[in-house]
Amino acid sequence: NQQEFGVDCGGPCAACELKNPKPVSIFWARAVPVRENSYDVAAQIRNANEILGAPRLEYEFTLFDELGPVARKTGTTFLLPQETVTLVDVGLETTREPIRVEFRILNLEWQVREDQGPSLVVEKRDYRVEEDGEKRRSVIETSIFNSSPYDFREGEVLFAALDKEGNLVAANRVYIENIRSNSRQVVKAIWPEEISGDVSRIEIKARVNIFNPNVILKPQ
Repeated sequence: NQQEFGVDCGGPCAACELKNPKPVSIFWARAVPVRENSYDVAAQIRNANEILGAPRLEYEFTLFDELGPVARKTGTTFLLPQETVTLVDVGLETTREPIRVEFRILNLEWQVREDQGPSLVVEKRDYRVEEDGEKRRSVIETSIFNSSPYDFREGEVLFAALDKEGNLVAANRVYIENIRSNSRQVVKAIWPEEISGDVSRIEIKARVNIFNPNVILKPQ
């Protein structure tokens, strides 16, 4: 009686998406050197499901050289309905230079979530190189405005810097706290050395795990 094309399947019925969720698309995975023997990694993924999100997604990054895997790191995140996001993990250590990176989803749990999450607006993307004594370091500064009617205890800001060909030249992840409604927060991503390569485009995404009820602070 809700336009389904099967029993609990199709139309606006949430049970159908739970029975037949669309797989998460993985568009690319890349690694960039940060300092000697240390690499940051990033992967762009998309959840095409309209009302399904993942409160917990377990993933794995693996670096390979010509002989096989040289470094591996696992982590967890969340994924909102219809979300495209560039996931970032930092500090993979290896003395062998990688030539390829692989991103795998190890496990995820689907949950119906019809809202699309908080409205966190990225207001600016400023890149600069700072002098620190005899060293030079790269900084990307942004301002995040929370236009949601709620305060949030914590969130994360993901940074991806790309050259004019669209190649990843730097990635970073910064955790933030006390994201107040109708207020803005300045967030900086800092690299210990100057980014190698031309920074032509900067992608920034601010995220809050709304599946965690402890994160959302309702207005008084």
